Amino acid sequence: MNINYNRQAYEKVYSDLDDYLRFCKVFGHAYDPAALYNMDDPNYATYSAFKSGTRISNNWMRDAKRNGRNIFLR
Repeated sequence: MNINYNRQAYEKVYSDLDDYLRFCKVFGHAYDPAALYNMDDPNYATYSAFKSGTRISNNWMRDAKRNGRNIFLR
């Protein structure tokens, strides 16, 4: 039995997972790898909108404002 290995497809999925993880860390969204390519998931829908050029809110900044914190001080 011969199994075909589509290297480009695997590299695209792992590249997209890395990019989605980076987005979640930077903008403060919950990371769920199972949500990749699932437009029904609100975090992935926000990520997709961000990738298409839509401005989105930064959850870290939003939480800091709500709690009266300055995230830029160490």
